[in-house]
Amino acid sequence: MKSSLKSIIILVLILVVNSCENKSKTLLESWSVGTSSGLFTEFSQKEFDEFKSNGIDCLELNSGILQEKSDQERELWCNDFKEKADKADLKVWSVHLPYSRMLDLSVTDEETRNNMIHECVKIISLCKRLKPDKYIIHPSSEPIEDSIRTARIENSIASLKILNEEVKKQNAQLVVECLPRTCLGNTSEELLQIVNSVGNGIGVCFDSNHLLKEKPEEFVAKTGHLISTVHISDYDGIDERHWLPGKGVINWTNVVSELVKSDYQGPFMFEVSARNNPGVTTKDLVSSWQQIKSNYYKTIIR
Repeated sequence: MKSSLKSIIILVLILVVNSCENKSKTLLESWSVGTSSGLFTEFSQKEFDEFKSNGIDCLELNSGILQEKSDQERELWCNDFKEKADKADLKVWSVHLPYSRMLDLSVTDEETRNNMIHECVKIISLCKRLKPDKYIIHPSSEPIEDSIRTARIENSIASLKILNEEVKKQNAQLVVECLPRTCLGNTSEELLQIVNSVGNGIGVCFDSNHLLKEKPEEFVAKTGHLISTVHISDYDGIDERHWLPGKGVINWTNVVSELVKSDYQGPFMFEVSARNNPGVTTKDLVSSWQQIKSNYYKTIIR
């Protein structure tokens, strides 16, 4: 009798483990692979088509490319980008809103802060035609002195509340990115403080390259329920590098494991710098993702 009960327990445990393994694999295989627009060199239709044929499914547009253009030039450029993406069957998943020391949501000078809000509203309205799911934003620039950090956090929260309402008009989501060094949101605790204060559907962008005060997997474990998009690249743990995964110190199996635990739905969006990775192509990104998955599967299949 005891032997039969033991066999039943073992069988149940095996079934549970297999179910968890299958669920993890199904989730990972559902993640599309994306890249930020920084890997484009000329934005030709040929490039869009090549990205698709190499295994890229979605794109993030960095709105910085629009900064020096007139309103008319911006409209024409966005229309062209959307047309080429559609033709290549590439989804515009996200738009990265502008950021710089002069374009900072948290500054104490009200005129400068309002200028940033106004510019973001213009970009949000302009990019409506791209039909992105997410608008990604930095909660601040830097440097930020400790003496004014609380005031800068309060200003960032107030600005984010305004922009969140603009984004919601498009049935999209505003997503706040974790940042390095003295920027706001440089720890999971501080970013959660900001995001929870805004509330109303706002999300978190996990940037694996920005975490200098805690390990990337630790950040995911604490914020995973709010993570709705990612920026994937590697670094040396000292400063941001935007390297191809594998070149730096990140334990990608641990990161993926925490993303799976949080039921992250994808995509696996790379933000790899062409400048810091000479000769890198979208084929390299897709190969990197395949290797990351393979290494992860080895840990769950015994």
